[in-house]
Amino acid sequence: MANMGVPEKKISPYFYVVTVGCVIAMPIVMFLGYLLDLSAGDNGQIQIFELLSNSEEYMSEATVEGFFSALLHGGMTAKATIIGFFASLIVIVYFLMGDGKRYHRKGSEHGSARWGSKAEKDIIADTNDFYNNVICASDIMLVLDRKKRDKNETEAGKKKSDKKEKTSKQEKKTETVSHDTNIKVSVKDIVSQSKEAAKIKPMLNLNQMILGGSGTGKSRFFVKPNLLMCNTSYIVTDPSGELVQACGQMLINHGYKIKVFNLNDMKHSSNYNPFHYLRDYNGEINANNVIKMINVFMMNTKAEGASGSDPFWDDATRLLLSALSFLLIETGTEEEQNFSGVLDLIHKAKVIEGKEEEKSELDLIFDQRKEADPKALSVQYYDEFKQAAGKTMQSILISTTTKLQYFKLPDVRNLTCTDNIHLEEVGDEYTALFIVIPSSDTTYNFLAAMMYTQLFDTLYDRAINLYKGRLPVHVRFLLDEFANVGKIPEIDKILATCRKFEISIQIILQNLSQLKKMYKEGWEEFGGNCDTMIYLGGKDQFTNEYISKELGKETIDQQSINQTKGKQGSSSYNNAILGRELATLDELSAMDNNDCIVMVRGLPPFFTHKFDISNHPRYAELGERWKPTEGQTELDNPYIYILEDKMFTVPETEYIELSDFISTGDADEANMVEVRCVFSDEEPTITEEEIMADVPYEIRKKFKGCTELFTAA
Repeated sequence: MANMGVPEKKISPYFYVVTVGCVIAMPIVMFLGYLLDLSAGDNGQIQIFELLSNSEEYMSEATVEGFFSALLHGGMTAKATIIGFFASLIVIVYFLMGDGKRYHRKGSEHGSARWGSKAEKDIIADTNDFYNNVICASDIMLVLDRKKRDKNETEAGKKKSDKKEKTSKQEKKTETVSHDTNIKVSVKDIVSQSKEAAKIKPMLNLNQMILGGSGTGKSRFFVKPNLLMCNTSYIVTDPSGELVQACGQMLINHGYKIKVFNLNDMKHSSNYNPFHYLRDYNGEINANNVIKMINVFMMNTKAEGASGSDPFWDDATRLLLSALSFLLIETGTEEEQNFSGVLDLIHKAKVIEGKEEEKSELDLIFDQRKEADPKALSVQYYDEFKQAAGKTMQSILISTTTKLQYFKLPDVRNLTCTDNIHLEEVGDEYTALFIVIPSSDTTYNFLAAMMYTQLFDTLYDRAINLYKGRLPVHVRFLLDEFANVGKIPEIDKILATCRKFEISIQIILQNLSQLKKMYKEGWEEFGGNCDTMIYLGGKDQFTNEYISKELGKETIDQQSINQTKGKQGSSSYNNAILGRELATLDELSAMDNNDCIVMVRGLPPFFTHKFDISNHPRYAELGERWKPTEGQTELDNPYIYILEDKMFTVPETEYIELSDFISTGDADEANMVEVRCVFSDEEPTITEEEIMADVPYEIRKKFKGCTELFTAA
């Protein structure tokens, strides 16, 4: 895309001819002015006819002394000299500027868009600490911690100052700092840039929108390089589990706590119970969180194409679910407080046609609750539900049971019955939570949407009530395949407010059409709340039109030449000032796969290269994608079992071999010194504490027949 680069300044080819012509013509004009002075009469009037008839006589009278005398007295000689000089100057300048044409695309009559410079890139980055940045492209980074950046710049400035004192006075006068082999920036310029940085940086947030079609490298060029930085906590949407495989062990080596919520293989996942996060920091029931949980569930379990159906049934189902959820968290045990418990309560409801006044087991439970606390929220919601007629009530029960059908499945039931993923810890210490979702099947992605919603609520509550408004560790949401996660309520408001809580969100999409389909009219607010937009390429026309419009227009000049042939051929030159898109649709569609466009609020867009992950200092720490060998399956993948406080239920039988275990760190098959098997005729629940206490380093895996635990020597 050479035509998208900054064009070079060009000089008109006629410049040199015109300049030589002006130099030759100038003395002639001055001499003609002198001859007119000689022909002037006593009254000072110029005698042109006299000059023409006696030209030889006047030329013979011309002398050098007479010329300077006429020039000093301000006659025609002086006037001709002045006029000739300025006329020549205007003509020369005209052709010097390119014959009136801005080949360098300078101007703003139709637009002032341009590509950003290297100096502007340095404004938004910490050039002294590589790991204090968020990676956008090969040479574009956003500073993560501005206070740390300012400190680094101060320290770097002191070092430069110390170095200056050792140089000679002459060196001080000519001192420059080179940021590029072809660009020299003076110390004065650096100070100026620092001032600009102070103006720009506080206005920026770290929310980003990354757009790139399939195969443009969203994971390779953006997600993985930022995970390699190891400078924040990470919440990562991980389609198919590739990212945890590649980066899991690297993050562990740098002190990270790893959590995996695996919707692709629920048997090998940390447990997540949405009911665990319905209370605030003080342990009190947060009614808003309950309602929000139900809304997310309803929103993301709606059948495809059901948006135009009667909202009564959704509202009625929402009413019943709210009543049952409030009942469980008000009176239920910890084991009962989950969606499976809600389903069990619905099974106790019964409406018989013609016998609507007969009370079901569920009615009796709510009667007891009403006696204990008539103002309880569960009672209020259930009374609203009971106002429906018998047949209507029966239909609502069926509709609600249908909504909860997922929790009849053993895998989903076991996944959501308890909670050991501890979402509240993500902002306390360096943590990486990988949410593994299937690439093609979105059936259970409503659980991911609920998790993201509760993550934001939990982190906000923790930041406000525990940490005086700011989390101790910055949390980045790397939402890959954002369109497949499900709808997150009020995500636009979260984007607008999360910065002050030390939270940033990176929305990663294939195209804007996906976003528009999910969020209808409010999709444009996403781009408005992201101070950075990164375009990796793609063929989606709607996206390319949006990007081209966002880049804006530049002003260029167009020259056309018209020629006629014949005995008296002629030619004419026409110049026109036009507006041109900085990048047209064709140019965006044909963009090289190694190139990208980065748009940062407050700065011109940058046309640059994608980040080459192989150049990252920690690239060698990345793990390759795990592939099963002979006798292994995908379930033997060691990275799937990086779990925290996982509670395993031991099935009855299966033989295991030592080769099934993959060690990490200093542990390997040669120095593993302890193996414990726990057998049982039934299916007991085995916890980490029951197996072994004070284990320095461990790897756990679920097997049929026993649970093995290895420790390093």
